[in-house]
Amino acid sequence: MSTFLGKNWFKLALGAILIAMIASFAYKLWANSSEPDQRLTAMKQAPSFQLQDLDGKTVTSQDMDGKVRLVYFFYSFCPDVCMPTTFLLSQVQESLKKKDLLGTKAEIVSITVDPKRDTPEVLKEFGNRFESKPVPGGWTFLRGEESKIHKLAEDFGIMVVKEKDGNFSHSNAILLVDPKGKLRNYYDASNPELDVDHIVKDVVTLSKGK
Repeated sequence: MSTFLGKNWFKLALGAILIAMIASFAYKLWANSSEPDQRLTAMKQAPSFQLQDLDGKTVTSQDMDGKVRLVYFFYSFCPDVCMPTTFLLSQVQESLKKKDLLGTKAEIVSITVDPKRDTPEVLKEFGNRFESKPVPGGWTFLRGEESKIHKLAEDFGIMVVKEKDGNFSHSNAILLVDPKGKLRNYYDASNPELDVDHIVKDVVTLSKGK
């Protein structure tokens, strides 16, 4: 076996690279399909919720009906994936602003899984790093009881596990919900091929009632 690998390592390595390139190309074709509706089949009704915004006001999922929602479970003390994913969402935000969709037909919803540390003050400071000229109803940060939020995440299909050091392991996914509250897509935010245009294209499609 070792002799075979020794003689053929270059071919095996080249094959692995080609497979990766083909997979990447296939993803781009899928992501930029001229028929995005094929990727946006309704999966299920998104779970309902009742949480608090950073001013302590109660916000429900029904309050957002009529708008496309991008839902992201995160926490501001996250040491890795949350910051770059929130930056990606800030780019989506800017694109939706330019299309006059943010706040009227689309909303970004960031829900902390760490409400004990993510106080309203902490989240306001965190949000200010990413929101340039906030639009009413455009990007909402929400808090609530930790156990209820973790159950909500689970109902959305998001894994959240509290570690001994107080941090959290969690699925790094952005959830796409249509104006009627139907879950339409999961975006793997850790996928380097995921881009702003892909997400915005889907939001635009759903904002038209498709």
